[in-house]
Amino acid sequence: MAKTFTVQNYKGIREITLHPTGSLVVVAGANGAGKSSFIDAIAELVDPRGVRLTPKPIRDGEAEARAEFVDDDLQVRIVRTWKKDDAGKLEVFALDGAKYSKPAEIVAELTGGLIFDPVAFLNLDEKRQRDALLEKVDLPFDIDEVAREKAGAEQRRLEAGRDVRRLQGALASMPNPLDAPAEEVSGAAVLAEIEAAQDLQRHRERVMSELDDAAEDVASLTARIAKLTEELEEASAQVKTLTEARDALPAPVDIEPLREKLAAVDETNAAVRARREYAKVADECAAAETAQAAANRELEAIEKRKREGLAAATFPVDGLSVDENGVTFDGVPFTQVNSAMRRRVAFAIATAGDPKLRLVIIKDGDLLDADSLAAIRELADERGYTVLVERDRDESRQIGFTIEDGALA
Repeated sequence: MAKTFTVQNYKGIREITLHPTGSLVVVAGANGAGKSSFIDAIAELVDPRGVRLTPKPIRDGEAEARAEFVDDDLQVRIVRTWKKDDAGKLEVFALDGAKYSKPAEIVAELTGGLIFDPVAFLNLDEKRQRDALLEKVDLPFDIDEVAREKAGAEQRRLEAGRDVRRLQGALASMPNPLDAPAEEVSGAAVLAEIEAAQDLQRHRERVMSELDDAAEDVASLTARIAKLTEELEEASAQVKTLTEARDALPAPVDIEPLREKLAAVDETNAAVRARREYAKVADECAAAETAQAAANRELEAIEKRKREGLAAATFPVDGLSVDENGVTFDGVPFTQVNSAMRRRVAFAIATAGDPKLRLVIIKDGDLLDADSLAAIRELADERGYTVLVERDRDESRQIGFTIEDGALA
């Protein structure tokens, strides 16, 4: 795997060309020597999007800066040239001299779209770790949209649950007279019945009084029958008429039950209103319970869709997944996994897929101890990757390239 890395006049670098052997390429040197500048230049070189803008990429006093990577196995040369403070000009050539017309697409194809720094990944917060991982995974859904849907359903369930509890409490404290009539009774109607009965009674009393008077007249006239025959006939006729009127009268009405009915009107109507209010609150409670059940079903559907989508996705490492909070490994939040396993998983993510240009760039290599560095070398050998790492701790200057004042020592 013959590879060459070259950086000229980029930030603190004058000119450095590396012809590494083996999978691990350590760039060492004191602070300010230029090792970060070298790593930054290579990182920007293989960024197809050209968005990693450095405020002043060109070394003071120089007109332009350049970074170059040559891979003899891939027969490709990648060049980025800076002539002003921007993302620079990206060019890709075949080693026979042919120039590719769409360099960004070629670099994206060669690298798989992104050079992943496993140590930088470990230093991200949980949300940004999740986002970085998702750039390497093709999910059949938008996990943030699913999270928003879930939050909405949970809010609706919470609101419906509050309504259910409030309305159940209201029902528990309310009377529910099941034997009350469906409609309120009119006190005026009952009073009208009483007045009609009283009018009829007075009419009856008048008729009975007149009948008594007529009977007295008959008795008086009978004694005077000889001289009062004409009066008798008239009185008899009147008796007959009044008797017929009496016989046509309805039976006497007992108004006491009506008085009792009137007295019970307020109590009955209060029971009717209580029953009606209870039914209304019961209907509201049923509607709230229906809304709560619907929200629960919606949450179950969202969770099922998310589970199925995550199960269908292919992650770089078995056991790796994501949730709305971040990355998980074997169902445990990634931040709770032991540090050795986190580094191994992070490197596995960095080397996921099958890119043609198998390159990993690690900027904060001083965070790795000797054992971690050895594990990365082993994994790089196993997977056929070249790891370019900025590191100056332990034996870095003995095993790597040392930079002094912008050039190789």
